[in-house]
Amino acid sequence: MQNRKYDVIVVGLGPVGAVLALLLGREGFKVAVFEQGEEIYDKPRAIVLDHEALRILQFCGIAPSFFDTLSPHTGTDFVGLEGQLIKLFDPQQPPYPLGWPPTVMFIQPELENALRSSLSECANIDVKLGSRVSAVAQDEAGVRAAIEPIGGGAGYQVTGDWLIGCDGANSFVRRSQGIALHDVQFDEWWIVVDAWLTGRTELPSKTTQYCWPSRPATFVMGSRNLRRWEIKVLPHEDPAVFLDQDKVVEVLKNYVDPGALEIWRSAVYRFHAVVADTWRQDRIFIAGDAAHQMPPFLGQGLCAGLRDAANLAWKLVQVGKYGASADLFATYQDERRPHVETVIHHAKEFGLIIGELDVQRATSRDEELGRLLQSGAMNTVRQRFIPDLRNGIIAKSDPLAGTLFVQPDVLDAQGSIARFDNLVPPRFLIVAADESPLLWLEEDDADAWFKVGGLLVSIGSTARSTSQGTHHSTPAFEEVGGRLHDWLESTGARAAIVRPDRYIYGTARNADDLRRLVRALLIVIE
Repeated sequence: MQNRKYDVIVVGLGPVGAVLALLLGREGFKVAVFEQGEEIYDKPRAIVLDHEALRILQFCGIAPSFFDTLSPHTGTDFVGLEGQLIKLFDPQQPPYPLGWPPTVMFIQPELENALRSSLSECANIDVKLGSRVSAVAQDEAGVRAAIEPIGGGAGYQVTGDWLIGCDGANSFVRRSQGIALHDVQFDEWWIVVDAWLTGRTELPSKTTQYCWPSRPATFVMGSRNLRRWEIKVLPHEDPAVFLDQDKVVEVLKNYVDPGALEIWRSAVYRFHAVVADTWRQDRIFIAGDAAHQMPPFLGQGLCAGLRDAANLAWKLVQVGKYGASADLFATYQDERRPHVETVIHHAKEFGLIIGELDVQRATSRDEELGRLLQSGAMNTVRQRFIPDLRNGIIAKSDPLAGTLFVQPDVLDAQGSIARFDNLVPPRFLIVAADESPLLWLEEDDADAWFKVGGLLVSIGSTARSTSQGTHHSTPAFEEVGGRLHDWLESTGARAAIVRPDRYIYGTARNADDLRRLVRALLIVIE
């Protein structure tokens, strides 16, 4: 192990670090992951995933049984001073454009077990538990990391081409690079209680935001019989008091009969909002909570970290495997930081609605939100608060660029129905409903497309693979359900150019469109 050379060194084996390692390892990269803990933390932290996060997890090869443990989100009611409904989010009904319910509930230790099982199947990924990264350095040749075994023993050094800090809010990697955090000015203490529902008690049928100045709180319908309460610590209270579980039970009585619960864990958290000033120092990157933290009121903290992993992974693949310029890395922060800042803004906005402590302002809030809800002017779809991609590698003149490509259901080689992303890896794709648009590329363009790992994919009413030139075939799938067909019909597109993270680069209505878009993209990624 000493002085072993890797393509990528990942610091931290939470979900973000594990997903990043898997996305790279499954592309053939030699990856080392260092984690201080010996065991998976056996309590829930994140509890919500969205449909984009689930697509990313599909690429990680984790067992299908994990996805069977998920529960669709019930939707959210915001309750005002008098118990009246002042705001709501209703769950989106099928058909689901990305192949999953837009929001689902999960249990984090189960996700981490599934990820580690998948990691154990990749011989080119070395996972080192009980190992602390104590120093990092870099030069033109690569990066070096000093490793100290937590349980004692001789330290050693590893080297790599790149290093990514996925080591959480107190990131050593971020601090080692002198990267500052920008405060987005949300800073509150909240109690978080996770409990198993074991008895009969009256509870809401949906996740509920109690917008009560006397004691703001959130009730979350978790997966299976897991329930969560997030309860605001009031300004005159000492957060440390609520390290005593008896004090926690006392405030919990405002929302539920504690006798019907088996408390799994209670903790006091500082809900705050920060974004790192820079996400990259040459060969060293940060991702997930190391790069940004947000209050939980939109359920997007882990989802944002998984987006980081997916975005950075495909750029590392293009540079390390297909020879793209390292200039491509500049788009990591250019794309991800504005996106996460928008998500943080919305989460903070909802937190201020929920956490208002002034009765007069809360009364005005209830009246204003009630009018919006009754008039139909209120946005009640949660996913509309998650922005499209607006910067970076997209064809900005195309209104569909930067939106997420649909995930159709198709027939696999055995004739079984499968989600598209389970069959097609995270590569650049040109997707059409028939073979004709895939023949629009001139031979030089097609050759260049294949050299950067690009694929041409046909998804239509029949499956018939065709050859593209003399060296490449066009995988073809038979669609089930018509999700892609309907999307193409509604947009007027004949073909979509799709990035490895399944964001749309651009759409083409004719041969000239496709050639122009492909040539512009190749300039960036060749």
